[in-house]
Amino acid sequence: MLRVHFSPQDWERLRVVSRPDPMWETVLSLYMLGDASDELVFGQWRRRALTRLPPESRMLLDLVPPQGYSPDFLSPLVGGEDPDDGIDAVLNTPRRRIAEELDLRFGGGRRPPWTEALARKDGAAVRALGRSMRAYFDVALRPYWGYISRVAERSATSIGDAADGPVATILRLKNQPAIRRAPRTTVELPYGNDQDLELRGRGLVLVPAFFCAINPVTFYDPSLPPVLLYPVGHAPVSFLTGAAQGSRPTDEVLRRLLGRTRAMVLRTLDNRARTTGEIARALGISAASASEHASLLRAAGLVSSERRGNTVRHRLSPLGLAFLHRSG
Repeated sequence: MLRVHFSPQDWERLRVVSRPDPMWETVLSLYMLGDASDELVFGQWRRRALTRLPPESRMLLDLVPPQGYSPDFLSPLVGGEDPDDGIDAVLNTPRRRIAEELDLRFGGGRRPPWTEALARKDGAAVRALGRSMRAYFDVALRPYWGYISRVAERSATSIGDAADGPVATILRLKNQPAIRRAPRTTVELPYGNDQDLELRGRGLVLVPAFFCAINPVTFYDPSLPPVLLYPVGHAPVSFLTGAAQGSRPTDEVLRRLLGRTRAMVLRTLDNRARTTGEIARALGISAASASEHASLLRAAGLVSSERRGNTVRHRLSPLGLAFLHRSG
């Protein structure tokens, strides 16, 4: 049971956001990846993600078990649709906190040797974690992010009319003047373990969570910003079916609109980010030509690019994802 303790100030600072959070969805999807629950909704995605999971992302399976505690520092609530800001926040976590939360994750039991380097915040280990999170997001979440966002937004805008559920319960209480004036109000919600969330005038942020299976989720550490992730609810069918519905542009439409090579560049970036050289090798074109096509797609808002050292990494922007994966 999760007991959330409200003061009058907390009711005034209650906030409902309408977009999913990339870092929380990353962690929650890793739980879903390791657990065989909700097979009807997530089974097809689970098999596809495991098949395509890059080797460098396997370390995340050590950090996020199928059940139980995972380090809070993996899911900073920074907002936005792209995970880059969140991943940067993860990598900038103070060394002491990383070490303490890794100890909580593994206890006194056996732990992967690489986590010792991460606990010391060794540069190579930190960079490896960043690559792991980016590669995982590109494969497991980015192709479906437009659909995930639409489902979450619909959930956030309809919760006021919902008959039950944790968020509807909280909102109904907020609308009662006597409750808002009470010195202290405790709301009990179903939860995976017994925990208290003392708001202490900080308010509460309610966030729709696509990969949240049944119960709401919050940070383990009560000193972190108060946030409550709530399940969005799914139809009893593979969510990939919904994500695939709608008018996805055909290759012919893309060629006529963008030109053959730029259409191929866009398709090449569909499942993961690539460097300029990787695009060139995949399409059999020169690096200069790949760079030019990526620049034009970036100018059109369909691609975003990030320089890291001597390489430039390109990925589909939210607009590019929506363009290739429109669904109703």
